[in-house]
Amino acid sequence: MKKQRPVNIDLSTIKMHPAAKASILHRISGMMMVFAIGILLWTLSISLSSAEGFSQIQGYLDGFFFKFIIFGCLSALSYHIFAGVRHLLMDLGHFEELASGNTSAKLVITLWLVVSVVIGVWLW
Repeated sequence: MKKQRPVNIDLSTIKMHPAAKASILHRISGMMMVFAIGILLWTLSISLSSAEGFSQIQGYLDGFFFKFIIFGCLSALSYHIFAGVRHLLMDLGHFEELASGNTSAKLVITLWLVVSVVIGVWLW
């Protein structure tokens, strides 16, 4: 019996509603924070090892690459917090309908973009 199913799925044709995008971004931001912990612990270890290590990390903070990493960490953290609060409110029975869920997802994404711009301006 031959199954009539797609072998390759074209993900560009799939339309997702904002709540689905917010959920996927919440998972991605969580994974980013897991990897960021290693970088942040490494910098903390070096900065606390000696006075030279502290000045070495201060020198790294002046570079674009390190600022970009810090921006990514703070941006992921801010999104994860906003989306986490949204999920907690959904657990309490709010925003469970499709329309209100999509509206709250759009609000979370908009707040995240605004906070990310503020973080970028603050870093640079």
